[in-house]
Amino acid sequence: MTHFSDGVRVGANFDNNGTASLPGAETSPIYVYSIVPATMATNNISTAQAVAGAANLTITGTLASGGVATLDVPRIVRITSSSASDTVETATVSGTDTYGVSMSEVITFNGAATVSGLKAFKTVTQVAISAALVGNASVGTGDTFGIPYVASSRNYVLTAYNGAFVTTGTFADAVATDPATTATGDVRGTYNVPSASDGVKILTLWIYIINADTKTGLYGVTQA
Repeated sequence: MTHFSDGVRVGANFDNNGTASLPGAETSPIYVYSIVPATMATNNISTAQAVAGAANLTITGTLASGGVATLDVPRIVRITSSSASDTVETATVSGTDTYGVSMSEVITFNGAATVSGLKAFKTVTQVAISAALVGNASVGTGDTFGIPYVASSRNYVLTAYNGAFVTTGTFADAVATDPATTATGDVRGTYNVPSASDGVKILTLWIYIINADTKTGLYGVTQA
């Protein structure tokens, strides 16, 4: 693939009159990302397990193979306890992003409510629980999906879902906090679809890439 560091322009090469040094219309770097996400689940990474003390959950869900859960597309992770008493314990989720780069996130339990993380994982290799739980812990996937390149504003992402252009759903800007931590959001941004994924609905994002010529501008700050 040929890479251009300078802008590429199309159109007639009009005579240079001393002011128009780059005649023609500039081409825009737009990436089209299209996925068909599977139905989310609360336990497809780790099925419900008792936790007697600080320990790692066993990766046992339907996405697991050889101790690693591989998600269909980069998407957020959700945790759940079966007891309302578990409100201060945390789960440290470790794995990789869509490019195979290691990443981690700390998510705090909120009783029996399902809690969503902020970062889009492609694989989950470990879920470390901070302390004993009263209930059983489950880990699964959500309907918020990772954007493959830095999207710093909703202005730069055009969205179609389930056969129509949409302005609903929830977009989260790429988080530029440097260094990233286990508590910061996704380094490239995420999008939460307006209706549940089901393995049939198509999500397509047209992403305008503002800065394609630096690593941080294209892929975001280094993952934590």
